[in-house]
Amino acid sequence: MDPKEIKALEDRVTKAEEAARKTEEEKAALIAAGNRGGSYAGNSDEQKSLRYFGAKDVKDLLEVNTGAPKFKHVPDELKQLVKQLKEDFDISRMQQQIFQGEPRDQGDTLAHVKGVLDGSYFAKNVLAPKLKAFGTGVVGGGAEWVPTMVSAQFLEEFELDRQVVDQFKGINMPSSPFDVPVQTDVTVARRQVESCSTGANVPAANFGTDKITLLAQKLVEHMCLPEELNEDSAPQILSIVRGEVTAAQARAWETAIINGDNSGVHMDNDVLGVVDARTAWKGLRKLALANSATVNFTAGAVTVANLRAMRTLMRKFGVSERNLVWLVSSKIYGQMLALPEVSTVDKFGPMATILRGSLAALDGIPIVISEYQRDDLNLNAVHAAPADALSNVLLVNRSRFFWGTRRPMRVRAVFDPLPPGDRWVLASWWRGDFKGFTQSASETSVVVGRNVL
Repeated sequence: MDPKEIKALEDRVTKAEEAARKTEEEKAALIAAGNRGGSYAGNSDEQKSLRYFGAKDVKDLLEVNTGAPKFKHVPDELKQLVKQLKEDFDISRMQQQIFQGEPRDQGDTLAHVKGVLDGSYFAKNVLAPKLKAFGTGVVGGGAEWVPTMVSAQFLEEFELDRQVVDQFKGINMPSSPFDVPVQTDVTVARRQVESCSTGANVPAANFGTDKITLLAQKLVEHMCLPEELNEDSAPQILSIVRGEVTAAQARAWETAIINGDNSGVHMDNDVLGVVDARTAWKGLRKLALANSATVNFTAGAVTVANLRAMRTLMRKFGVSERNLVWLVSSKIYGQMLALPEVSTVDKFGPMATILRGSLAALDGIPIVISEYQRDDLNLNAVHAAPADALSNVLLVNRSRFFWGTRRPMRVRAVFDPLPPGDRWVLASWWRGDFKGFTQSASETSVVVGRNVL
């Protein structure tokens, strides 16, 4: 066996042993936690969540970020259980602010709402049974241990549920603008000539450096609560509206990443006005077009040859399938399912789409479907007329782009006292940016397949 193959095999064995060791440590920690008794004892989902997250009570659990890498091993159903508990607390908190005159939040400063568990409907019918299931005895209404940051914590975790945004590295922005130092070039070792002459010395070399400047953009959404809102119906209505203003942010992030263009005039002529989220930054399609990184499908359907031509155009940035992702519409995904290379058992084996009805990856590259991948573009991959009906495909090296967050998403129940207000609204805010390495002849890390039927 080749020495390189032996070394690669040894490295794989070492990684496997390390992964097994970590798994055993996690199991031991869970067993030890279970042996402590108290709130940890038992096999209900609520008690399991306490063990898995290492929380001694519900207060600790509410302060856990379920999306943190250290909790990657925790089952999704337990993460959802905890996130739902946080949402219940948050809605109860808003209910008390609206109906019981509890202090209102001021911007990013959350007020201390004491009566979170005092709402006549919500506490008795939703929160109280859940707290009992967690083995928590509520003393004094629970105000002494309910954290004021439940809202912010829950919404930061919500951001982790997005398919397109999750493809890219996340960066916290301590300021705006915020410069991210990056390495652009590498060095190659030089030959040292064996000589006593000083002229034979090899001068020092420096690798190339640059910076990516993230400039926070603010996205907002708000919805008015109905005037007929009453304390008994409030939880259901608040839950629905709250879900909508958070989902609106997720939709804005996704379409801006794909279709964004902050030039003076947007590339798509149906994007009018700076209030459109698609004017927040330059998205992947714009970056590819500006760099002339396109593959013309010549008004034909998707083919493996054209898709591979996109990858070839990326040169070194298209080599590792682990860093790549296809971004397609549902229409294009349907065409990929029907590709001869993947649809039959004789060519694709047991993973053939004729058997599975789905296709997770092509050439080892994951496929992500987005409703914001447009199917109404012209042959140049822009929208110019209502009759435009062509699609596009994006291939992106996700390691070359960054998702910056200056201020995590916040949702607040806000009172509007101005005419014709005198009403409550539920509003969401977020500040951040999306950017990557400057696209050029030497940096082609995103390519668009255009003129696709």
